[in-house]
Amino acid sequence: MSDHFYFTPPRVLHVPLRPPRKATPGEGIYLQLWKEFAESRPKEWHAIFQTNGPVRQRAASVAASFMAYMGCGGGRDFTFKAEAAAAQESAFGSREAAFLATWAVFNRRQRGINRGLRSSEFMLASAYPVSSSTARSVDWDLVPNVSQEDNDILESMVCWWSSTHAGVIREIAEPMRKAEETKQFCRLFEREPQT
Repeated sequence: MSDHFYFTPPRVLHVPLRPPRKATPGEGIYLQLWKEFAESRPKEWHAIFQTNGPVRQRAASVAASFMAYMGCGGGRDFTFKAEAAAAQESAFGSREAAFLATWAVFNRRQRGINRGLRSSEFMLASAYPVSSSTARSVDWDLVPNVSQEDNDILESMVCWWSSTHAGVIREIAEPMRKAEETKQFCRLFEREPQT
């Protein structure tokens, strides 16, 4: 049994660095399921992380930010591509390796794609770094410096995302996300205008 199960994990809050967006309900749904998992299984949560530093509040916030991101279009795109790579498991040696390889490609900086931002920079920004103006330019002051510790936590989450437990969370979350998006888009539940 892992050493992670013989001590009391640190007390942390499972809050992302930026709150989930209301217009993207999957972010809040994935985050809430993650919080329920992490709070009910703190030792198992702690065992996810492979890092040289202590698993502390920063790790909890980076992990929560990862989970919120998995509920948006970018996260779903990553998951789709990682699952496709995992179907070719013989090329990677394991499901986990397929997810890690996909993350390496998905998170790279590319000019002309996502305005040159890495996925990790989007998910760890405390404020959305792309302006809402028609130019949609990047406010580089809002782009975080992603540390090696942050990268360790993100890679640990990618490995966990390839696991059976993460698959169960996705099975629960996806119908909830689709239902909430349908509810938002139909506008059936908006208040009628006052006359």
